[in-house]
Amino acid sequence: MASIPFAYECDRATGFGLAPNSDLRFGYITRLDGFGLAQPATPDLTVAVPYSGQPRYSGITIKQPAAAGQPRAASVVGVLESFSWPGGVGDPITVNFWCSQQNAAAVKTVQQAALKTTAVRALGWWIVNYDQASKQWFEQSYPVSAPTVAGVIAGKGNPELNVDLTGAPVGDGIDVMVYKVSLSVQPTANQQFVLEFANSAAQLTAKPWGLVTGTLPASPV
Repeated sequence: MASIPFAYECDRATGFGLAPNSDLRFGYITRLDGFGLAQPATPDLTVAVPYSGQPRYSGITIKQPAAAGQPRAASVVGVLESFSWPGGVGDPITVNFWCSQQNAAAVKTVQQAALKTTAVRALGWWIVNYDQASKQWFEQSYPVSAPTVAGVIAGKGNPELNVDLTGAPVGDGIDVMVYKVSLSVQPTANQQFVLEFANSAAQLTAKPWGLVTGTLPASPV
């Protein structure tokens, strides 16, 4: 049976909370650690979150507003631009996201050091879309078996990790710069995670990522 690919483009303005009346898909990188980083990437972007429900995804905490009329907020590592996975258990997950200069510089430093290790200890994401039929936001993709997945950076000999330190403003007329990181992660042997996907608020599906093989039976004496 052919694998079903999953590819999501996310709206940056909605992700940063700069489009309060938007009904466009948005997403976040909630955690990033490994491949030589001295410490996990800091969740130093505070964003206004239009999602009004209680997330099933355990890797994000949405804070209630301090005053009536203000949006709920969350602290995240990055705001997603795109997410893709061809759908096979051994296929890589590719994310493109925008993060702070501090996090971008930390990733760039290990990239320029020729990546002494490509092991990704933790990658977490949360993607939300709007269901036009039911007029509500719904969680479209996230790791469900654990808040994060683990693996290795894809592209043996030419790791699929890139950081653009040119920077771009968060939005029109806002003098705050963010930086784009592109990363592909593939599963390692004998590790499996379950990923949640949805096409609407009522249509959910769980997919395995990674493969665990059984052990051979003991030889007879």
